[in-house]
Amino acid sequence: MSNITTTMPTMKEIEQWIFRKMQEEFARAMKQVLEALDQQILEQRDRERYRVKDERETSVNTVFGNVRFKRRLYCDRRSGKHVYLLDQLLQFEGRGKVSPHLEETAIAFASQGPSYRDSAKRLEQLLGYNVLSHQAIREKLIERAEQPMSEVKRRPARVLFVEVDGLYTKLQRSKKRGMENAIAVVHEGWEKSGKRVRLKNKQHYLHTSGGNFWEGFGDFLVERYEIDENTWLVVNGDGAGWIGECTSYFHQCLYMLDRFHVARDLKRFVGHLPKVWETVRRSLAKQDAAALIAALESVAEQEIAEENRKDWKQYKSYLKRHEKHLDDYRKTLQVKGIDTSGMRPMGSAESQMRIFAKRTKRGGYSWSERGVRAMLRTMMRIKEAGMVVRTVEGHASMQATSQQPINMRQLLKNVTQPVKGCIAGMIRMLQGPKQSSTTGMALKALRG
Repeated sequence: MSNITTTMPTMKEIEQWIFRKMQEEFARAMKQVLEALDQQILEQRDRERYRVKDERETSVNTVFGNVRFKRRLYCDRRSGKHVYLLDQLLQFEGRGKVSPHLEETAIAFASQGPSYRDSAKRLEQLLGYNVLSHQAIREKLIERAEQPMSEVKRRPARVLFVEVDGLYTKLQRSKKRGMENAIAVVHEGWEKSGKRVRLKNKQHYLHTSGGNFWEGFGDFLVERYEIDENTWLVVNGDGAGWIGECTSYFHQCLYMLDRFHVARDLKRFVGHLPKVWETVRRSLAKQDAAALIAALESVAEQEIAEENRKDWKQYKSYLKRHEKHLDDYRKTLQVKGIDTSGMRPMGSAESQMRIFAKRTKRGGYSWSERGVRAMLRTMMRIKEAGMVVRTVEGHASMQATSQQPINMRQLLKNVTQPVKGCIAGMIRMLQGPKQSSTTGMALKALRG
């Protein structure tokens, strides 16, 4: 090592240099592919309908940097409009300046939090250049979230499980201090994934209309499931009045009090009584309402803290009124002839809400109504099926413009520029002005 007099680049410098070179090669390859596609469209288009008007250059930011390429503008004789057929083929608005993959990456960063500004900084640190401002990321997230979802194939359903809760968020620049976002998580049961158990075909509903929550939720179910008079709903909630109204909107509906909230409230009253608390905890775990009520009745009023006695009486009466909502729902389903094997106790509402609350409430953030709904809707779509790709109008009409299908694999194999090899293994950087650069000096040192 003492014989090496040249300053060697660090591992970080080498990695950065190679990454920049990869970005340059990516931009060059992307430009060639896009312009080759545009050339094929030119040759295969419906000549009677589309007339070439002009060839224009545009640029787009991608995850590997900025790419500049040319594409042709056509005049559609049928509609009288000017269109870029390449944009229609790729389902991409060429004037957007941001590639769909980069846009989805930015939106995914924003949905993870903690803020739009942090997402912009992470993108810049990852890609090495300022991609999008925090305000641009916010606008793109809202725009994507407000696009209608594509139609989904309706699924048959015998029993649907529904976890319902409200998420309160603070509002900014509004007469209201905050708003409650009513959210429902629907699934078809439980399935094993290795050693873990996950919810089967989980779907999310965010109530945004001004009408009744359950009416809007009913429309949501009809769009996604084949529901009839034999379909059962098992609804789990924290006991709020609007959640308990579910039984009056659906014929076959079982309402369950969320065990997490019941246990949390009871611990405040009887947590200091070890034997009683252990009985309460086991009764809730077994969904044995009778044993739970019996355990609460055995507690003398003097055993409750004086400041909690009034609330204790009211809460105990509340649980007695809702005794049937604490019992195991599987008993009712078994009586109706439904196989309950594989069904588990309800109670994932709080864990679901905790995920949304972490992004919308952490740090004391306040939102606009439009902004918080867009964020929640984006998180729901990502959790269900990844980022939803937007549908570009006019793509269907593009089917008639190509006489032959475009083979992307063959297109990438086509030789667009002959490669010039090196003679006798000479490295070109060791010739010319760059041989004195840091990388050139390092290569010379390695040569010896």
